Amino acid sequence: MLVPIPWVGWTWALPFLTVLAPPERYHQQCRRAHKKLTDWARQMLVQVRRWVSQRELVVVADSSFAVLTLLDALRHVAQPITMITRLRLDAALYELAPARLSGRRAAHA
Repeated sequence: MLVPIPWVGWTWALPFLTVLAPPERYHQQCRRAHKKLTDWARQMLVQVRRWVSQRELVVVADSSFAVLTLLDALRHVAQPITMITRLRLDAALYELAPARLSGRRAAHA
């Protein structure tokens, strides 16, 4: 959320929402399915998009959110969400690989 701070003389970006994402170990102890950090982020950002549907939404995140499935999901929201994150310099941004069938090994050329 961008807020003008009068005594500083410029606009600051302030956090406005926090999501508690328990670690995998906690879910193992409770015998529950673990939800990845990127799944929490996708769910949270889609909800924020619903709340703020009339404005452009730009999210700045660290490299732990540079996951192609998350970025692709945010791209396909009715009003796309722009995410600025750090990718590896050798990141190849092509079509996603097809889903692997369980119990099968990848074919080598």
